[in-house]
Amino acid sequence: MEKRVLYKFTFLLIIAIIIIAMFVWKWATDDEEPQNPEDLFDASQQEKEQPPELQEDKIDEALGAKSDSNAADGTQNDTEDKDNQQTEDQHETTYQKQFGDQAVTEAKEQAKQGLALYLSQIADWNKWQGVVTASYLEEIKQAIPAVKEANVERGIESIELFVSDATQKNNMIFGAFASWHVTSNGRITNQRTKLFYVTVVNQNDQWLVKKMVTPDDGMEGKKNT
Repeated sequence: MEKRVLYKFTFLLIIAIIIIAMFVWKWATDDEEPQNPEDLFDASQQEKEQPPELQEDKIDEALGAKSDSNAADGTQNDTEDKDNQQTEDQHETTYQKQFGDQAVTEAKEQAKQGLALYLSQIADWNKWQGVVTASYLEEIKQAIPAVKEANVERGIESIELFVSDATQKNNMIFGAFASWHVTSNGRITNQRTKLFYVTVVNQNDQWLVKKMVTPDDGMEGKKNT
């Protein structure tokens, strides 16, 4: 009987020791700090994965170079515009000295009116009288259709005139940037801008348009406009 009690006591003691040991082990492991996932990578690997630093000095230098380039282009364009304006002014001054201020003014008005009639394709030939020479009017009649297409209108937006060539002795040549549009049934179907050269001559004390050509020396009216 005593042996059986001793065995039970021994068995319970062993179980108690095991329980105590498990409790101590669990307490010891719970106190450890959880491992940070970032610690899995060494310092050198983390350094490689960092984005490269922006080289602000080189960026500023590149932007500065681009700004300088744009400024240089703008300066060059301004210089070219001034040179062109000076050349035009010189040509006009030459005409004024050669023909007089009033003559230059009248020639400009005739050049502008003749080009406006042409771009509008006016087939009322009476309106051309006193604007173009008789010989040129015959050419105009071949270029502009006598019968106007129904519901089609032409509208002039602008004509910018400038003196083109002052080397002529008996006439004046003007350049003209013209913008116009074509409407069909009230809707704009075509918009154009083109350069013309208009030659004006003096006949019977009157300045008249002698011809109008485009830079390729072709009559604008003989093409599909």
